[in-house]
Parts: sequence; C-alpha cells; structure tokens
Amino acid sequence: MPDPWIPDGSASRAVLIGVPTYRSADLAEIPAVRDNLTALRKVLTGEHGLLPVGHCQVLGDQDQPLDKATLGSALAVARLEATDLLLVYYAGHGLLDEDGLLHLTLADAEPDNVAYTAVPLEVVKRELSRARARARVLVLDCCFSGRAVAAMSTPDSLVAGQLEVTGTFTLTSTTATAPSHAPLGATYTAFTEALLGALRTPGPLTLDEIYVYVDRDLAGRGLPRPQRRSVNAASDLVLVSGPVEERPVSQKATGPSQVRFTRRISPGKRRWYACLSAVWTLLACGLGYAMWLRPSAVAGGLIPELLLVALACGTAIAAREKPRSLMVDKTGLTLDRDGMSCHIPWQDIDYLGVLRQFTYTGSSAAPGSWRKTVSEVLVVRPRQTAPRPEKTSLLPANYQELQDFGYIGICKLRFVDADPVVLRQAVERLGGPLFRSHRDLVDMDPRLPT
Repeated sequence: MPDPWIPDGSASRAVLIGVPTYRSADLAEIPAVRDNLTALRKVLTGEHGLLPVGHCQVLGDQDQPLDKATLGSALAVARLEATDLLLVYYAGHGLLDEDGLLHLTLADAEPDNVAYTAVPLEVVKRELSRARARARVLVLDCCFSGRAVAAMSTPDSLVAGQLEVTGTFTLTSTTATAPSHAPLGATYTAFTEALLGALRTPGPLTLDEIYVYVDRDLAGRGLPRPQRRSVNAASDLVLVSGPVEERPVSQKATGPSQVRFTRRISPGKRRWYACLSAVWTLLACGLGYAMWLRPSAVAGGLIPELLLVALACGTAIAAREKPRSLMVDKTGLTLDRDGMSCHIPWQDIDYLGVLRQFTYTGSSAAPGSWRKTVSEVLVVRPRQTAPRPEKTSLLPANYQELQDFGYIGICKLRFVDADPVVLRQAVERLGGPLFRSHRDLVDMDPRLPT
C-alpha cells in the first residue's frame, strides 16, 4: 500500500463552517453544530494535529450570524494561502432548489426561496477548484450532501474536470436523497461524532480509512451511509499526525497472508467432461471422415455446420475444465487463467467492488446487436497514473462498456467460486479500505447500472 501523505501544516488551511441557529421557523436549530466546530478545531490543531491554530478558521460558532460576504471572503483568502492542503467543512441544513441543486444554508436562509437566500454548493466547489493547494478536501455534514459526490462524478461537469487536475476528496454525511442526523440531546451530530472518532484513533488514518471507519460506525447504528469521492492521491492523505505503528487493531492484518479462490471441479464432473470430450472427438472425426468420403454433402452445407457445432461444443467442454483462480495477498490481486497469470498491485488500484449485475452489448457496431446481463462481476478501478495490465479478465472481450467507463472487468465470481463476503474481508484485511459495495460503486459512478 502507498505511504500516507502527510501535508505541510504551514502551507495548509482549514475553514470550518457551522450554522447552529436559523431565523426561519421552518429550519430547526442544531445546537450540536457548535460542539462539532469546537471539537474538530481542537483535533486538527491539537497535540497530534497538523495545522497551526492560526491556519484553522472557524465560522458560525459565535452569536454573530454568518453571512454570505464573510463566508466568501474566508474561502477566497484560504484558497490563495493554501498551497499543500485546503480543507473545507460545513455543518448545517442542506436544502434543494427547484432544480434539485444542493444549497448550504446560513442563518437567514428561507426554505421557500432557497436560490437567493442560501449558498449554492457550486460556489464552494468553484473556490476549491481555483485553489493552488495540492489537495482539496470537502466535508459536508448536512441533508442531501451526497449530491456533492454525484455532481463531482458527472463526466461532463466543468468543475469536476478542474478538480481532477490535482488531488481532491469529498466526504459527505449521507446520500443524495437522505437526511442527515443530529440526535436530540447529543453532543455532536451523528456523522461528525463518527468523524471525530476516526481522527482520535491511536494512529493516523488516511482519508480512505476515515471513510471506512465512519461508514462502519453509522451503519452499525442504522443511520444513512456516508459517501465519498476521491481523485488521484488525495485518498492517501492524513489529517492528524501520530505513530503509524499504532494503527487501530481493526486495521492490522490478521489471519492468512493470502486468500485464494479457485474453481473446483468434482471427480464426478471430471468424469462427465471426459466422456463428453470422447464423444466430441468421435463426432468430429466422423464428420471429417464423412466430408472426405462424400464431398457432395459439403455443397449442401449440412456436414460443415455439424462440424462447426461439434467444434463449439468441444471448445465449451475444454473451457469448463481449464483452471481458474483469483488470489488476494499483501501485494495485490493475482488472476490465473488458462496457464497465464496477471498481477495488479494495490498501489495501482483506486478502488474495486462487485457489481450485482452488468449488461453488456455483444456487437455495438452491428445493426442486430444483442445484449446480455451477467451477475456478480468483480471490477477494478485503476489509478489514472497506473499502467494498464494485460490479460486481466476472465470476461469476454466485448465487455467494452466497462473499459469505456475506465474499469477493468476481472471476472464473474462464479468463475472462481468466490464468496463476495469472504472476498471483501480478504481485500480489506490485506489491501486496505479499497472494496466498494454495489451501492457504493453506483453512487460514485452514476453511469453504472443500479
């Protein structure tokens, strides 16, 4: 796995924004936001924090209401001063306008007039895109915050294109359609409480590892799952310092150093395949002999067609007997098929996961193209800078859609008799927090089938 990226605190800036109270009676107060800001600032600038106190600005924790001008000025100054890391955190209500666009509310926001009384998320993202910082991190603790991830993952989005120039990471408290949670009487909002727990672990967690920690925490409490979007190396960045060897126990590798998934063929099936192979051989020889003895039958086309059928059956039988396996170890994924082997190192993988189903086109250029749906497909999203390996797939060459989307389609799980739960556990234990569920994959890339 790649080494953690520790930013230079003197060249980094953080803007923590919170809105605990509102003038509108339709927007409930969120007292926990004040404690969110206080605790988060303490962690980022404390004993193990990477930021000097003067480089972490807090907006909205005082009695003076936060307005758009103050917010805009703070973001503009931070993006000009930050050259290594720019972190923007927001906690408050998230509202959607008539077009479904997410807005971040300030104290004077009006739900019936969102477009003119709240801050469009696009404005905040635009400030991030203009920053000189090597890494830009956006953390949103508000309702419908998953829309930030969806918007940034749209291929033709201008802002998304700008953000992909250098490392970016977006972490949101919930999905694009779900509310966020602030339990009544709790010190912190649910998402920020989990985030603080991740930042307070004995060893420094990368942003990817923070996401896994928060995801498990919220899922264990039956709350909406957080979302994330990472570009380039931003997922390897840490926000607090500390001895790396003091990783939480849950992050340490235990158990076997490798897990191999192999397609097993019972002795009974092997005998059956041997019988079929013998029948196929006799059939092919008989048809070939008939073609030699009766050339006139070739003109009718019957014998050649039967011979082609026999050859197809023989190929299918041979394919059923070929050994196939997928191995997960500390170095990466290794696929063995038909006597060939391909290895994909962990450092070349952005993330991977299992699609519950995927429909591909048999021949997109032909007028009568056909489509087929397959289930439980293991896919890998390689890093943009990683070389693309060859012979990586047990899938047909016409899985062109996956390649067009930037993925490597490895295999259907049944090809290697892989249990998806065991596979996920093996990847997380030996490779780190790279595994994504079907829902995670779809939320991060709307082009994939739901």
